[in-house]
Amino acid sequence: MEQTLLQSLSPRFAGWHDSGAVLHTDSRQSYGRRVVEHYEIEYIVFSRSGCIVANGIPVQTIPQSVFLRRPGMEVEGIGVYRSLFVEFDLNDGADRLQALDRLTPVLFNGEELGLDESFFLGLALPVRLQPWQLLEWKAKLLHLLAVLLRQGETSSEATGQEGSAAVRRALRYIRSHYAEPVTLDQLAGAAGYSRCYFCKLFKKVTQLTPLQYLVCYRLEQAKKQMLESDEPLEAVMLETGFHNYGYFWRAFRQIYGLSPQAFRQQMRQGPGQPPARQRGIAEDVFGCAGPGDLV
Repeated sequence: MEQTLLQSLSPRFAGWHDSGAVLHTDSRQSYGRRVVEHYEIEYIVFSRSGCIVANGIPVQTIPQSVFLRRPGMEVEGIGVYRSLFVEFDLNDGADRLQALDRLTPVLFNGEELGLDESFFLGLALPVRLQPWQLLEWKAKLLHLLAVLLRQGETSSEATGQEGSAAVRRALRYIRSHYAEPVTLDQLAGAAGYSRCYFCKLFKKVTQLTPLQYLVCYRLEQAKKQMLESDEPLEAVMLETGFHNYGYFWRAFRQIYGLSPQAFRQQMRQGPGQPPARQRGIAEDVFGCAGPGDLV
């Protein structure tokens, strides 16, 4: 089935975007939260404090990194960065390709793949389109897909055939147990690898350390509870896995730009008052747990 789809692949252009057209000046500004309609491949030109939140998980926008997004993902770009991205369907029927869907949302360093800013600029199409320009665009996009799929297989072989599946098992463990004390040993056990190898594998697949992912996921759950209930902040903190109010306050402010109290107050001021926006991940908050610490 997949081989048949590959044989008949004829990408359809859906859009091209340059975030620099509305470049932000504040690390809390958002490009807007949306649900992805088509496949998207994004190239980060530069970043000062940006992050991309995909399905609730923030990932730093590192220059020259390449992001893949699939239809149905919820995504929000936040902070000061510039990116170029192309939207496309695989065919007129908007088919899905399993090999593409299996790739991680954050992919690879564009420089290592021979992809740069000029390549992604070349994926824009003029309003008055000539036949040769459409054919050239399809050729470039097919080349891009081939590069990503080839690198995806290489990366999978380098980390073991079950590498991505192992990380997904750890992510499921986090989502089921985030309110409890969680250790790196538990996450590595859920993934089925040694603690040291698991940490390297997790960072390779997600671009985050296990601790960064867990803290960000807990904060996202805390934010949702703060918006949906009137529970005291101390209760929200405990229910989402934090046991030190000073750390919770500091981490929340670092990510969302406001203290938990100020965030909740701002949200209750009603329309016309934009909510605080997520900031980039800071190592001074998230890079401080030892290998055996509770996270």
